[in-house]
Amino acid sequence: MTASAAGQALASVRVTTGLTEAEAARRLADTGPNEVTATRPVRLHSRVLAQLTDPLIMVLLGAVVLTLAIGDYPDAVVIGLVVLVNTTVGVAQEIRADNAVAALSALTAPHARVRRDGAVRDLPAAAIVPGDVLVVGEGDIVAPTPSSPRRPPCWWTSPCSQGSRCPSTRTPVRP
Repeated sequence: MTASAAGQALASVRVTTGLTEAEAARRLADTGPNEVTATRPVRLHSRVLAQLTDPLIMVLLGAVVLTLAIGDYPDAVVIGLVVLVNTTVGVAQEIRADNAVAALSALTAPHARVRRDGAVRDLPAAAIVPGDVLVVGEGDIVAPTPSSPRRPPCWWTSPCSQGSRCPSTRTPVRP
């Protein structure tokens, strides 16, 4: 979304009522969900190859070749088993770490409070569209917007942002 398109989208929004559900659905269909594209999973052979290209493992593989060349087969087998066990453990740890990161990401799926049709609703961050009015309180983690040309317009009161004891409404910040 270009800066001018974002400006037009924001110009039609009233801060007191927010978007209508119909307009939010239309914008969601136009811009798509507000989420980062998932990365492709790493294939098993790529993980094994990454483990085998470690410098220490390359030295051990060189030692296997040298011990085979001099005919010391028992030592070559032992070194080969060490490389095999190390590679297996390394790949298993990588897979478990990726699964743990995916589980943590699912647990921490961000939500945001938005004003739509004049009512405040709690929505997943993926459902936020350009022009949504976010309702932010103390300690809230602000969900990212799908498109933010430089800075989006913002309205807030001083106590939320600066700890002031006398609330004062701020005007929108324009890019």
